Amino acid sequence: MGWDITYHPIADSEIRDIYFRALEDATLVNALQQQFRIEPFYMEQLQERIEEARSISAGVPFEKGHALYLAIVAGHLRRYHYLRGSALSFFIDDPVVARYFADWRQLVPLQWADAAAGNHLRENYGGGVFITHARLKQLRADYAVDSALAARLEELFSDGRLVVFWRVVDDAIASGCGLLEASEVVEPNPMDLNASTSLSNLMNCAPEGALLYAEAASAQLAEFMAGASDPVAVDTAPAAPQKRWWERLFRR
Repeated sequence: MGWDITYHPIADSEIRDIYFRALEDATLVNALQQQFRIEPFYMEQLQERIEEARSISAGVPFEKGHALYLAIVAGHLRRYHYLRGSALSFFIDDPVVARYFADWRQLVPLQWADAAAGNHLRENYGGGVFITHARLKQLRADYAVDSALAARLEELFSDGRLVVFWRVVDDAIASGCGLLEASEVVEPNPMDLNASTSLSNLMNCAPEGALLYAEAASAQLAEFMAGASDPVAVDTAPAAPQKRWWERLFRR
């Protein structure tokens, strides 16, 4: 299993004022429908996810519990992006990149601060690092002048993924948000993107990163088939879906 990474814009203050407040005040969720123009179907999903988050036990690691559900909730509120295998958490011990990462203990209410020591991805199905709005702007600016930072980001977001990463960074900055990393919120099916799944609102997931993944998977499959010692005629192309994910996205 690889790393299916998503990046979610969410304001620093919304971590407390929306997510953690909603865990204690069930009426708060209803106000989000008008504020973020959430369609009724996805509103029901959001309410279900908040209910699940309320039941997270104290023994669940922060990154596997509330950090993951923060990403799921954020995916219902704003457009987010998928990037296969490109986790900023890979640089948790590298000061060149890690200096931009926030301390979760300073972002959550006091009663959750001790649990929030887990601040990055350690395995799949979790929430990862968070970059505040101010540090995200600094990251964007530093990339142009810091060669060490540029080299690390270009390595992590290779093969066209850096363009997608900057797109979600710019979206977050323009919205006054920071950026939250997560794993397995979206699991694309590279052979049939219409069969992809999401723990959040898939319609809010921009398609560019998944299309890059599908192209890479298709190229790898073609290379494998070409190198087979006893090739056989196999139709590897998926049936054309009636309504593609990215077509649905842009027709909202």
